[in-house]
Amino acid sequence: MKATIKSLLLLLHFWFPVALGWSISLVMQRSTGLPISLTGISLFLTGICAAYSLDRLLDFPENQPNWLWYILLLGFIFSTVLGVVMSLRISAGLLSTIVVLSLISLFYRYIKSYPTAKTFLVALVWVWAGAALPIENNHWLAWNWWLYPISLPLLLEISAGCILCDLKDINSDKNAGVYSLPVILGVRNTIIIVFSLCILAAVFSLYQHRYGVFFSSLILAFLSCSPSILSKEAIGPLLVDMTLTLPGILIFTKVV
Repeated sequence: MKATIKSLLLLLHFWFPVALGWSISLVMQRSTGLPISLTGISLFLTGICAAYSLDRLLDFPENQPNWLWYILLLGFIFSTVLGVVMSLRISAGLLSTIVVLSLISLFYRYIKSYPTAKTFLVALVWVWAGAALPIENNHWLAWNWWLYPISLPLLLEISAGCILCDLKDINSDKNAGVYSLPVILGVRNTIIIVFSLCILAAVFSLYQHRYGVFFSSLILAFLSCSPSILSKEAIGPLLVDMTLTLPGILIFTKVV
């Protein structure tokens, strides 16, 4: 029973980034005032599901049941097919962005072996895709994503979240030659950097009156002070992802 619950928690952790994509979509829409594109947000969410399912299929956890692998495979196939079909309905400018983001996702397993690339590349792709797909943005390669004021605090906060998610992988990253910040600097120095990134994100978002990102950044800074909890498989990363998703929940429930 405990093994089944653990596997279900892993599956929730693997696919929870879809909820994070939904949250980022609402944050971008609120910040820019641009309308949500149904096709664009569908592409964003299916792309997230496909990318994370593929990553877990290629790096499937040890001692996990076969049914978990097959569910991930079905999720990858379904989201990929749906994404390809919807891609036939978008502009050439938006398609160019999807092609570049897809290539980055495919080569991610090779890029992440370079020092700190894993952390900042993931954060950059999240913010870039969030500014390109869910809202109406037909510029080639969505080049203007960095002009959105909300992009900076999101980039800082998601970078902090990515670093915290690396805490559980310190030993495996060392063995695989992946130079994440916890591997290079150790846990204590890594927490200092994460805390600083969260405070910067909170300051910038407060200045922009983006209170959802402000509150989630402060909570993430608080969580970073408990590395022993965040280093637990599934539970730690899930707490981080839930915190990063808080802004969308607050917007959806009209709290902010």
